[in-house]
Amino acid sequence: MNKNFIKQFFVTISVIFTVMFFFAVVRAQVNHPPAVQDVFVNNYAFNYSDLYSISNPITPAVGATKNIYVNGRVFDEDGVGTSYEDGDINTIELQFYRSNIGANCTPDPNDCYRVYCSVTPNSGTVLNYSCLVELSYIADSTMTGGTHESEVWNAEVVAKDDAQSVDSTIKEIEINTILALLIPQTLDFGTLTRAQATTSQNNVEYALVQQGNDIASIEVSGTSMTCSVNGAISLGNIQWSLSDVGAGDPLTNALTSAPVGTGLNVGTDDDATLSKSLYWNIVMPEVVSGLCSGTSVISAIPF
Repeated sequence: MNKNFIKQFFVTISVIFTVMFFFAVVRAQVNHPPAVQDVFVNNYAFNYSDLYSISNPITPAVGATKNIYVNGRVFDEDGVGTSYEDGDINTIELQFYRSNIGANCTPDPNDCYRVYCSVTPNSGTVLNYSCLVELSYIADSTMTGGTHESEVWNAEVVAKDDAQSVDSTIKEIEINTILALLIPQTLDFGTLTRAQATTSQNNVEYALVQQGNDIASIEVSGTSMTCSVNGAISLGNIQWSLSDVGAGDPLTNALTSAPVGTGLNVGTDDDATLSKSLYWNIVMPEVVSGLCSGTSVISAIPF
């Protein structure tokens, strides 16, 4: 009996599945805060040495602003590029203020200046900065005898990066005292008749304007007036007052040959008036003619 043998081949197909695992290694980027390396107060922009330092104390300009430059360098390990736009440094700000006023103050010519600083590249991790302060002549004095002699001025440089990390450095400096008033050069009563006395309507208002940072007053003295044709005007006939009154009023004072303090107070606060007036009157004698002239000496003194 023939038997057909059917050979069955069992083929085992082994399928090897290869599973590939992709590992994403995520490292958190660490921000490095900026560091203000140095602060110099100079006469010129972008100077980084005490060799170019402005005098300490700073002496303001009489009746004008004075340019001072706060210069230095800021380091950031994350890179600074060449400007604010292409590096990690976001801003560099100068806060220049009287110490008792404190940082983040409201700008005021007496005691607070806030400016953003210009920058230039130094290296891949260092920016040079320069901050211009236009210092007013009424900036508060911190020297002996000044309005705030127990304080100092702080030049605080604040650097902030793109992650809002902040560093700051302070340099202390003093501001000198300036006693200065703008005093008119002439005192002209105009044309008057014999025996005429000036009144509050035609007296001479003599404005004195603050030009420094010291509270000021004045003292006055003078000579009698001689007339080109006839007669003279004695000192007693020339009168001054702190009030807008006429000749002979109880509030007037006769001019004297010796200096006399007036008690006038010309302050330095920009929120108040920076000028005060002295009012001059005259009593003409009955016998006088021609052009009459004399000398009045008006000097600024500390109040």
